[in-house]
Amino acid sequence: MKKSIFCILFLSFAISSHGESDKKYWKRWNKNYPKVDITSVLESERAYADRVEKDPEIPQYYVRTERCRFDAEYLGETRDVSNETFSSMKRVFKLLHGDPKQLDGLVEKEVLFRVGKEEIWMPIQPNVLEALEEEVKKGAIITLYCLFFTEHSYDSFLCNTLFISEFYQ
Repeated sequence: MKKSIFCILFLSFAISSHGESDKKYWKRWNKNYPKVDITSVLESERAYADRVEKDPEIPQYYVRTERCRFDAEYLGETRDVSNETFSSMKRVFKLLHGDPKQLDGLVEKEVLFRVGKEEIWMPIQPNVLEALEEEVKKGAIITLYCLFFTEHSYDSFLCNTLFISEFYQ
């Protein structure tokens, strides 16, 4: 059931954009992906992980996802997604959304961006990567639409992953 909901949601974004104006298309994306100060979000996640690790009364393992959008500078570098990142994404997806096999084929590469003073590698869908490489020049500031995954494990492993679903220049 959750698999079909994810697939329907994913396909509805792709299909519903056909034949609609750019304004409506981006209005829907903006509604579904709230603008955030991602630097503050990442700092909060790190601070919470530190607090959890110091207090054994707080459950040590936690996960979460949320949709968000923010501006970032494209640095033009791409690499294979790390096994550590992909495995973390699959664990979080399994716990919160269903069958993690849905991510297979959607997560192969990651792209380097600068957000504030921080450089962050972000996984990206293959079709979005193709468009990014064709349309965006190195150094450009673009808006990224991401699914944010957080996993904190019992052994103090914190993985914050921003999975790119779309971009706007």
